[in-house]
Amino acid sequence: MLVAKREVFKKADITSMKPMIRKSQSTGEMVAGFLNPETGDFQVAMEINDERDIDAFLEEYDLSVVMISKM
Repeated sequence: MLVAKREVFKKADITSMKPMIRKSQSTGEMVAGFLNPETGDFQVAMEINDERDIDAFLEEYDLSVVMISKM
């Protein structure tokens, strides 16, 4: 299976963005990133494979679970 490399999101611009976890309905792939509420653009920060990846995302961007929405 070929997986496209995603651009790593820069940590500096997240103050005005909403943290989200997005899951593909067709493949089940989950990614964590940030949604710009003004433009609707979603920028991927990292792929999520298990609970440890979610914990790493929360720790890296200094977030809590209640701040994250699912898409």
